[in-house]
Amino acid sequence: MKTLSAAAFLFLLSAGGGAAGAEADISEKAYDAAVTLREAGKYTEAEQALRTLVEARTKARGAEHRETLLARMQWVVVLIKRDHNAAAEAEAQALLPVLKRVLGEEDPRTLQCRGILVCAMWEQGKQAEVEKECRTLIPAMARVLGPEDAMTLVLRGALADALSDLGKFDEAEPALRQVLGIYERLQGTDGKETLMARHNLATLLAQEEEYAEAEVLLRAVLATQVRVIGAEHEDTLNTRNSLAVVLKAEKKYAEAEKELSSVIAISSRLLGPEDEATLRSRAGRAELLGRLGQKEAAVQEHQSVLGVMERVLGADHPAALGACYSLAWSLAENRQMADALRYAQRAYEGRLKLLGSEHPDTHKSREQVDRLTKPEARA
Repeated sequence: MKTLSAAAFLFLLSAGGGAAGAEADISEKAYDAAVTLREAGKYTEAEQALRTLVEARTKARGAEHRETLLARMQWVVVLIKRDHNAAAEAEAQALLPVLKRVLGEEDPRTLQCRGILVCAMWEQGKQAEVEKECRTLIPAMARVLGPEDAMTLVLRGALADALSDLGKFDEAEPALRQVLGIYERLQGTDGKETLMARHNLATLLAQEEEYAEAEVLLRAVLATQVRVIGAEHEDTLNTRNSLAVVLKAEKKYAEAEKELSSVIAISSRLLGPEDEATLRSRAGRAELLGRLGQKEAAVQEHQSVLGVMERVLGADHPAALGACYSLAWSLAENRQMADALRYAQRAYEGRLKLLGSEHPDTHKSREQVDRLTKPEARA
């Protein structure tokens, strides 16, 4: 479970600034109100507010006025937050030529919009495009903002993550270790971004099937987080989720299930039983129940999680589609093949529509459908 893309958002969301004047609905207050809605997680309201603001600024100041462009950038960010990543990518691609012409190719706002574009592509699993964009964007960021600027370092980490997802481990691991070294020098071993980079290094090691080293590193990160930010901090819980994934890969199913059960109890109390983070942890535990031989309990828990996700997040939300995918495997293990294929097809069709044909999750769903439709699978 990588955390670097979330960190990228934290830096990328600092984009923009309000209007210089105080004219009615195109004032700095209107801009700030829209950003406040976004920061509060009220993305639907934020998108509507930003659409209205863009229209007002376009009418009053022109489509290529600096303040209009900055409002459009914030709108792209909200589109990503709402999982409208294809629309966000298209809008960022349309916005970039205007920013380059009006502000300049290496203006910080132009570079930041390219960073937002990277996020939109990342969320769609377009890691090859992320790699290509980052290879030219990072040197520009280093020239303009500095090689150790927070934004530059986030994008260097994003490039390392993209390389690892593309299987280019020989490049990815040294790149991520280099970023980690910079964070350790700038922030110390207990810094937030230092811990995030160490977490992501552990995830990379797990991708390389270096599970023992990944487990040691995650346990060290976890111990530091408990000491520095507390046992119930969101980042600490995220690390425990990642540790459970590694333990599962090591076939330490009982230990992983115990880890997730504890996380779910804390997350349910702090965030609520229907929070997305809580539900994702429950989905992970449901899979472990199946590995522990509790197949009927696993199916029931997967079904429960999916039902809540559909009601709270929507049937087409990426997490709900992921729950369909997991439920399909659980049903197959319980020899309920017709139902398994039905959920597998639903996950595939939803991912194809939402994420596109090239996304890794779409590929996994396609492979799942293929496996479940083979005669030997249904025998």
